Amino acid sequence: MSGSGSFRSILCAVDFSEHSIDALRFAIGLAGRDQAQLTVLTVNEPPLVEAAAAKCGATYLERETERELTNLVLGLMPGTADWAPVPHSAVRAGKPHTRILECATEEQADLIVMGTHGLGGYRPTFLGSVTERVLRHSTIPVLAVPLAAPDLVIFTDHSPIFHVGHVLAPVDFGPGTAQHVRVAEDFAHSFGASLLLVHALNELRGPAVLRFALQGLERERAEEARERLFELASTRCTADAESCVVSGKPADEIAGIAARHGVGLIVMGLSGEGASESRPGSVAYRVLTMTQVPVLALPPAQNEETAHAV
Repeated sequence: MSGSGSFRSILCAVDFSEHSIDALRFAIGLAGRDQAQLTVLTVNEPPLVEAAAAKCGATYLERETERELTNLVLGLMPGTADWAPVPHSAVRAGKPHTRILECATEEQADLIVMGTHGLGGYRPTFLGSVTERVLRHSTIPVLAVPLAAPDLVIFTDHSPIFHVGHVLAPVDFGPGTAQHVRVAEDFAHSFGASLLLVHALNELRGPAVLRFALQGLERERAEEARERLFELASTRCTADAESCVVSGKPADEIAGIAARHGVGLIVMGLSGEGASESRPGSVAYRVLTMTQVPVLALPPAQNEETAHAV
């Protein structure tokens, strides 16, 4: 990923579900915007490969998958648009998350785009297991696109148009904060969207006798956070950015703000509140399971590398 928020090589993993088709539309739009290489990958799992080989021959499944993948890509591509990328299709066999990460390395991808899904209506309870494993192990940014996001990108003859509105950057003031804000601002600029910086304070809880003391401490923490957000926006953002401080469970608050403010993209790190927190349990992971907004998740390795450079 370049310093301007653009990408050179994008890998989009699909499984022919509606979620992955929406992700592919977003990937086509990004590749067209950046004139990036686009690789579209699907992976056949071992039980399916073995069953197809026993019934139809060793090469049948791969041939049919290649045909179906080609038809899927061609069906989504804006055929007359001069900006449209020329995608490369790839079919692999094995464990999906392993093959996705291997292909990303082979193609020198600087972004992986995937669909994500869950159960439970507006607040699904878990990510797709493949997406979760890729998020756990990826060393490059992963864009997770939910099923509710098909209208965020529209293809015209002249360019892809992203209807993003607002880009939200949750801020925890950790070592990767400057990078998150920089990437979020770059996306906001390229999408013609506004940037919203949010810091979520965990609520302080204690005995009722300490209620007034806790309320005073909450006000002090909120004021300090507002000052730090203002300083961050003043020193790290080249354009005006909105900012707000909220109190509650961080993931709940971030997902709620995204829904209320018409946010079209969330940019945040996968390291959560601190480097010691496991990635699947981080605030970013919980946001991914709750929101209907695409989330660009930046891996800790990139956070730390960038933090040393700023």
